[in-house]
Amino acid sequence: MKRLILFSFIFSFSYTLISQNLTSDSLFKADDQQAEKLYNEGVTLFQDKHYADALAKFTEAIGLKNNFEKAYFNRGSVKMETGDFAGAEQDFTSSINLSPSAKAYFGRGKSKYERNQGEDAIADFSKTIESDTNYAQAYYYRGVLYFQKKDYETAVKDFSSAIRSKPDYAYAYNDRGSAKLMLEKPEEAEADYVMANKLNPNMAFTHNNLGSVRKKLNNLKGAIEEYSLSISIKPDYFIAYNNRGNAYFEQGEFEKALADFSEAIKLKPDYAYAYNNRANVKYKLKDYDGAISDYNKALEINPKYGYAYLNRGITYEMMRKPLLSCEDWRKAASLGIVTAEGYVTLQCK
Repeated sequence: MKRLILFSFIFSFSYTLISQNLTSDSLFKADDQQAEKLYNEGVTLFQDKHYADALAKFTEAIGLKNNFEKAYFNRGSVKMETGDFAGAEQDFTSSINLSPSAKAYFGRGKSKYERNQGEDAIADFSKTIESDTNYAQAYYYRGVLYFQKKDYETAVKDFSSAIRSKPDYAYAYNDRGSAKLMLEKPEEAEADYVMANKLNPNMAFTHNNLGSVRKKLNNLKGAIEEYSLSISIKPDYFIAYNNRGNAYFEQGEFEKALADFSEAIKLKPDYAYAYNNRANVKYKLKDYDGAISDYNKALEINPKYGYAYLNRGITYEMMRKPLLSCEDWRKAASLGIVTAEGYVTLQCK
C-alpha cells in the first residue's frame, strides 16, 4: 500500500550583520550569526531541492553552534529526502534531546518505519501523538504498522483518528477500508474506498481495492468498472488487469479474461498468478495443452504454488492421464491444499 511521504519542516529567521568589538563574548555571537546565516542558506537550498548543498550548510551551522536544534531537525529532513534514514534518525534524536517536539518524534518514527523497525517506530509515533493529539500522519503511520502486525481493530482506530484530524485524508480512508475488509466488514470497506476515491479520484490502487470489495459482494459489473478505472489511471497496473480478468472469468466472458491475463503477463512476465489464471481460462475453452503450458510456467516461477498443482492435476484428468493427475494432487495436498486431499482419496490408489 502506498504511503504518504514525510512532510519536511523548514524554519527560517532573519539575521542582521553588525560591526563588533573582538571580545571573546562577541566572537561567540559572531559564530551564532554565521551559523544562522548558513542555516538560512540551507533552508533556501532545501526548498529548491538542492539537497547535497543544503546538507553541507546545515552541517556547517551545527559545527559553529552545536546546540542548534532546528539545524539538526532540518538536516534530518534532508537525510530523509535522500534516503539516509539512519543518519536522519541520529539528527532527529539530537533535535529531541535539545528540544522535544511532536515533529521531531514523528521524523524519527518515520526514519525507523523506513528501516522496518516497527516497534520502535510505533513508540515514536505514540510520543508524537502525546505531544500533539491532532497529528494525523502519526496516527496514519502507526495504523499502517498495526495493520502489518495484523492488529486490524487497532489499525482501524488509528486510521479513524487520522481522519478526524484530517478529514480529507484519502490514504487513511483507503487503508481503513483495507483493515475493515480484513475484519470481514466488506460493506464498511466499500464505503471507505468510495470516500477515498471521492477525495482523490486519481489513486489507481484505491479503484482496484474498490473493485475487489465489490467482487467480494458479487457486484461483478461494479468491480469491472473500478478495475477499468484503475487501468485508465495506471495503464501498466498488472494487478488490476489480473483482477479484472478474474471478474470477467466469473461472468463467463472467457475471451476478455484471456486478454486481461495475457496483458498482465506481458507487463509482468514472472507473475505466477496470471499464468495460473490464464491456464484456467484455457481449461474452460478446452485448450488443455495450452492450459498445461501455463500451469507449467506458473510452477516454474513458484514451485510451491499449490493451486497450480491442483489445477494442472484436474487438467491431466481431462486428458486421461491419471498418474500425472495423482502426482499433482499429492503435491498440492503436501502444500496444504485441502481440496487436493479429496481428489487423492477418491481417485488415486
